[in-house]
Formats: sequence, C-alpha cells, structure tokens
Amino acid sequence: MTAWWTGLADRERLLISIAGLLTALVLVWQFVLVPTTSARAEARANLEEADRDLARIQETYMRKRAQGSAAPANARPTSASIEDFKAAVTGSAGDIGLSIARLQGDNDTSVRLVFENADPRLIFVWLEDVQAKHSGQVMRFNMEQAGGGLVRVNVDLAAGGL
Repeated sequence: MTAWWTGLADRERLLISIAGLLTALVLVWQFVLVPTTSARAEARANLEEADRDLARIQETYMRKRAQGSAAPANARPTSASIEDFKAAVTGSAGDIGLSIARLQGDNDTSVRLVFENADPRLIFVWLEDVQAKHSGQVMRFNMEQAGGGLVRVNVDLAAGGL
C-alpha cells in the first residue's frame, strides 16, 4: 500500500486525499450529526408532550380539589367485592397515567400494588383519589428513588367499604 501511494503523482495523492476527506465528512454527517439532531428534536417533542400531560393532570386535580371531590371527607365505598376495589384502583391509576408493575390481592380486604419508575407527584394524586372515591386506606407505603426523578413504590391498600 505504501509503495502504491508513493508511486502516485502529487496531483493524484491530493485528489485521493480530498476524496477521503469528503467521504469522512459525509459519513460523520450521515451517521453522527443527523441522528443526533433527530434524537434531540424527538426528545424535545416528548418533553413538550409530557409537560402538556402534567399540566392537564394538575389542572384536573386542582379542579377536583376546588370542587371538593378530592377531599377524603367525601369518600364512598366502592362495593362489597375486593375484585371491584382492585378494578377501581387500577382504573384510577391508568386514568392519570400510572403503570402498575405488579398487583397482588393479599386477602379479602386489601391489595398490594407495585409501581416501577413512576412520577412521585402522580402517586400522591392517585392515592388521594383512591381515598376520596373508593374509601381506600393506605396500610403500608414504601417509596424508593429509581433515578431521573422517578420512584419505585410498594403500597398496600385496604378497601374501606369491605
């Protein structure tokens, strides 16, 4: 390869060097700059969507607080079945954007839920909603940091109407 390179005229070496440089620039542009800018734009869009979702959830929560429907004094029993209570609390979590990692029924009156990588503000909004709408009582609560401002939560809820 070295013999071939030294056998080229200065003009040919210059042209091959320019072609190599241009090829390197195109590769950097195509495989580094374009994906990076695309990822940043997508991340910005996701952040804006998350901000809108959070604003919507906070607005709904504040409206409920103003109307008094999120106050624990207005709690109503869900029904006489633990399965109905489970359905109510999981539906309530889904309504505000929480994803339940694990759901267990310990006995006929309580349920254990585990949330992975959840926003702690949403957890507390959800707990207040469960208490207000379904007479759920927190029996055990454990929250650990999961990184990025998110938490891992284990909570045992007792159905108040059972």
